[in-house]
Order: sequence, then C-alpha cells, then structure tokens
Amino acid sequence: MDFEIKILEELPYEEISGLYIKTYVEKYLERGANDWENPKYTDWYFNAYHHDRRFFYSAWNGDQLIATMFGSPTRLKIDNEVEINAISLGLGATLPEFQRQGIQKTLIQRLIDDAKESDTDIIYAFPEKGLGGNELLKDHFNFKRYMKNQEHYIKVMGDYGRKILRDYRGLNVVLAKLLILYSGIPENQLERGEIRDGEENDIPAVFDIINSYQRRVQISQVWKEEHVREEIEGARRIDELLGPPCGYYWKVWDDGKVLASFFMRTEMIHFAQGSAPIALVSETIFNEEVTEPEKLGVIATVVRWVRDNLPDVFTIQSTQPQYELKAWKDLKFIDDTSTYEFLVLPTSPEGESAINRHKSYKNIFMPYHR
Repeated sequence: MDFEIKILEELPYEEISGLYIKTYVEKYLERGANDWENPKYTDWYFNAYHHDRRFFYSAWNGDQLIATMFGSPTRLKIDNEVEINAISLGLGATLPEFQRQGIQKTLIQRLIDDAKESDTDIIYAFPEKGLGGNELLKDHFNFKRYMKNQEHYIKVMGDYGRKILRDYRGLNVVLAKLLILYSGIPENQLERGEIRDGEENDIPAVFDIINSYQRRVQISQVWKEEHVREEIEGARRIDELLGPPCGYYWKVWDDGKVLASFFMRTEMIHFAQGSAPIALVSETIFNEEVTEPEKLGVIATVVRWVRDNLPDVFTIQSTQPQYELKAWKDLKFIDDTSTYEFLVLPTSPEGESAINRHKSYKNIFMPYHR
C-alpha cells in the first residue's frame, strides 16, 4: 500500500493516543495497559522523556496516522573508557488493519539509514519477547542480543495489591495465593540519615551519583546536569496535566550529604475489569559507599512511604532493572511475567568495536523506552 513517512517534531497527541488505544491498550488490557487513551498522558509522557525528536518516524494514509517508530538519541560510555552515540528504539505500533504490509520494516529501515548518515554508533532496543518485535529486529535487521533476558520487577502492595490483581486482572486462585509470598511490605530500617523530598540544590549531588555508574557497570548513559534537571521538570508536569492519583515524587536519602535518589511517578493502569494507580520507579541510584544492607533499608523505607501516603497504589515497579538488581530481589520484588531482550545493531565501525568489547553484558544503566 502507499503511505507517507513523516518525522514528528510536533506531536499530534490525539492521533497518537488513538493509534496506541488500538495497539498497546487493547493488547495489554489483560495484564495492565498504560493510560494512552488520554491525550494529556501522551502529551506528558513524550515531553517528559523524549526531548530530541530527530528520529521520530510515523506513517500516514492520507490524514490518518497508521504507524509509529520512535528513536531517542543518547550518549553511552562502555567500561568507563569509550563513549559512543546511540539511539534507543521504542513505541513501534501499527494499526491492526495495516499490519503485515511492511510498514514497520520501512520505518525501521528509514531510521537505520538516517542513523548511519548521522553520528550514531549503535541502535538498541528492549523489545518484549513473544510479540514479534524482537524476532523482526533479529531476523530482518540483524540486531544481536547482548544480554540475558531482562524483567521488570514489582512489589505487590500487600493484601490490597493482591485484591486488585485478583479482581481486575483475574489471577487464578493458585497465583493469587502465591503472591502472598511476595506481597509483604518490607520492614528493613534506615541505618542512618533520613528520606526526604528532593530539592533544587540536590541536583549537583544526584548528577555526580548518577554518572558514577559509568565506573560501576559495563554500559551507562552519560548524563549532563541539565539532563537531570530536564527529567525532573518534565516529569513533574504530570501533576498539572493529570492530577491525582497521578503524580511525580522525588526522594533522596540524606545523611549530611545525598547518598541516594529515587525518581518515581504514579500512573493509572487499566485492566478489562477496572483501573488503579501504579508507582513506577525510574532512576534509583546510590552513592558508591552505600552498603547492600543500607540499600535495602532505603528502598524498604520508600515502599512504606508509598503504602502510607499513596494507599491506592497496588504495585511498585522498577522500570530500569538492569542495575542494583540484588536489592530489588532481596526485598522480594518479583518479575512482572514479561521478559525483554537487549538487542543492538552497530551503525559505525566505532560502535561495532565498542559494543563487541564484551560478548554479553551483565549490568547496564541506560534509557529504556517502551
């Protein structure tokens, strides 16, 4: 079929919402769908986390938006030695009636071609297994897997969280009972200091901690101080655009200096039988001197804060689980039953050399765009 490819520097939020209702929302209602049916949510999400739109591709049939494939540029450091430019792929969707006509292949190929003409060194993605996107990238475009399967980790918020999952998601009796083992609110205590709201003058300390992961994991995003500020300011718009129960929360652990930082937001999740808010923790960072027991106390204290102050939240989820994984598991966070692959396509000799420093990667800290 004939269609026109456009780069979306200005986003048509209502059209994008309509596309994602027919793809993401209807597909995920059984296990929980994000609030894409609300154009204000679409506005918030893209302006919070996607500032560089040079690689935002869309397909149109006349005035109808029929597909998207978005790439978000970032800069990465490997082994704290080599810096490369990367593009993270995400939010590929095609209206059901236009699927299997090569539209997604055309959009991805256009992105790859443009990336090779720019200063991009690798393109990467975290596609969910079982939905076809991972096989398309591997089989048709020669993306290679550089990491074992990854999961998102969740903490079910006690009996209330189990009830929501049972009533809205329809968990069977066996699974509902199994969740009892993982839905307890952790009791680990802070060993020192206090958890408080983050403030403007905390940003330099958070910036130093977040970039320290370049020394601590094999691949990490290279942050600038303005990136931290942009993410905080952009994500906070959820308060004014959507309002309760949606909101943005920034917590720091302070013991005379900032030793940890949590960026967290609450969003509505929709099931076929009802809706309820979830807390999504994005960047969770700790100073290098923090011990593992101290990490458990900090995370547990934040979990209890959510329970006490956001009682409608039914689960907490870590959306970037590729690092600090031990702490989440030790607190009996469990995977959300979805698995993801870390796939990479080099687009320059420098990128190929850099990514092939390791045959596989165990710990990474880089942007994930669904």
